[in-house]
Amino acid sequence: MMLVTVLLLAAGLLGAVVLAGGLWWLLARRRDAKADDIATPSASNASTAHASPSPSPIAPAPSPVAPLQQPVPPPAAQTLQIEPPPMRPLLRRMYAAVMATPSLAEGTLPTDPAQAEVLAAVAAALEQVDLRPQLLPRRPHLLPQLMRAVNDPDASGRGIAAIIAQDPALAANLLRIANSALYRPQGGPLESLERAVVHIGTEGVRQIVAAAVMQPVLSLDGGLYSRLPAAVWDYALRTATAAAAYLRERGGDTLSGQLAGLLQGLGAIVILRVLRDTYAERRGVPYNLEVAAALVERHTAAVAKTIATAWDLPPQLGTALDEQRPEHDTSLLATPLGLALRYGRLAAALAMLARHGAEHEDHALGILATLQPDSDANAALWQRLVAASVE
Repeated sequence: MMLVTVLLLAAGLLGAVVLAGGLWWLLARRRDAKADDIATPSASNASTAHASPSPSPIAPAPSPVAPLQQPVPPPAAQTLQIEPPPMRPLLRRMYAAVMATPSLAEGTLPTDPAQAEVLAAVAAALEQVDLRPQLLPRRPHLLPQLMRAVNDPDASGRGIAAIIAQDPALAANLLRIANSALYRPQGGPLESLERAVVHIGTEGVRQIVAAAVMQPVLSLDGGLYSRLPAAVWDYALRTATAAAAYLRERGGDTLSGQLAGLLQGLGAIVILRVLRDTYAERRGVPYNLEVAAALVERHTAAVAKTIATAWDLPPQLGTALDEQRPEHDTSLLATPLGLALRYGRLAAALAMLARHGAEHEDHALGILATLQPDSDANAALWQRLVAASVE
């Protein structure tokens, strides 16, 4: 009995020990778990603190943005003209090249007092040229009739031929040009004026007639005074051709464009005649190209307008000529005929420079594009202007 009691007590003691050990083990596990819970966030916080000072990621700073700029055109576009150049420097270059006198490009005047007197005397005479009709050329007697005929859509070739036949020199010139390589007649030479007029067309007649009726008026004596007038007339012919072409593209009056260009040449010839006579009165004073070029530059437009008025030509011709004065060199022209004449002068000067090796075709066509955007029309005209003759 006692043994049983002892065994029961031992079993109870052992159970208590086991129970106590189990409780101790459970308490230790809970203590370790709490320690792990405390240690883990600390380590995490420490790691985060080393990685970044902020709990959220920081976006990278944006790169600096350049200020907005205008698009840069390609290199070729940077060299294009946006407006036509002034005529005076261009014409000075032209006369310098044509006359093989580089000093003309500078526009300077001689310091010789005798030359200054010549310049002043001619300028004074030209200021009153309208009061001295003997200085002005007489109007070609067929000009009014021909202007009406070639601008009349109902005019026949026979009627125009009848007018031209009144002037034997004009008739011969028309036949010569109608049979030239430019028009290449088929079936043998043209011998009648009527056939010639029909063959070359009204437009051809306009150009030929305008130049032909002016030619006798524009003639000057040869010798010392012939070189500059020849250059002036050459320039006038090319100006007239280009001005007429400009108006043709726009359905304008091509004959007025032709006449405007030729009247510019006629005005310059009048100036050179007055200069020639002034030098003749001063035997000891040599002819000076700088003086001649300066007078032509300053007075051509005014004298040409005076001639147009004296000849009772349409008022728009006088207005267009007036717009070519030096003081309007950089002005925006108001009239279609004035703009056509400016284009003609520009094209003619560039072409004459090119003919003397002082201008490149690409550059010249770029300049012409400032007044005529049709590149094909400019290119076709350019080939005519740089030819040996524009008749």
